Amino acid sequence: MTAFSEAQVYQRIGELAVSYQWIESRLREIGWFIQDPDRKVWPPPTLRSESSQELFRKVSRLFLDALPLCDLGPELEADFRGAWATATRLFDEVRRARNRILHSAFIELKASSHGEVAGIVRANPRLERDPETGQLLFEHEMLSDNSFDSEMRMIGELSLILNRCYMQLIARLPHEDDKPTEASPGSSA
Repeated sequence: MTAFSEAQVYQRIGELAVSYQWIESRLREIGWFIQDPDRKVWPPPTLRSESSQELFRKVSRLFLDALPLCDLGPELEADFRGAWATATRLFDEVRRARNRILHSAFIELKASSHGEVAGIVRANPRLERDPETGQLLFEHEMLSDNSFDSEMRMIGELSLILNRCYMQLIARLPHEDDKPTEASPGSSA
């Protein structure tokens, strides 16, 4: 654990929130591209008001249904389906972590009468009861500059998968412009 820095802890919370928003944005871009690869309607009217969980569910269905249209071959298509299954697991973990973190109370521990912050505790404001003992459980953790490293690593891995899927769609999803046109009468085709 590195030396405590109040500013860095709050910066990490902000980085996590912004990174999660980027994930939601990439999901919308994937969904919008599948729905309208030729960008005939811009800005897209869909996928704007869903919760992040509902957004992921809808884009998952769109992506998995679009994969056969990309003509990837069985091995590569199976690879993308497996990658999307990993993305599903990661997204669920990241979503829960984000909610747990952003819905927490942050308690600053003062070290002296001068008001210096010696530490920050993240506490879940929802108390739970231990089913065996009946005691109230209070989830909390002391934060450091290294807090949220595992969440950010999961976001990084999820980002790579989503980018790979998006790029494959851009390269392989058929567009209307890709469809052969009928030769006009009198022309040689």
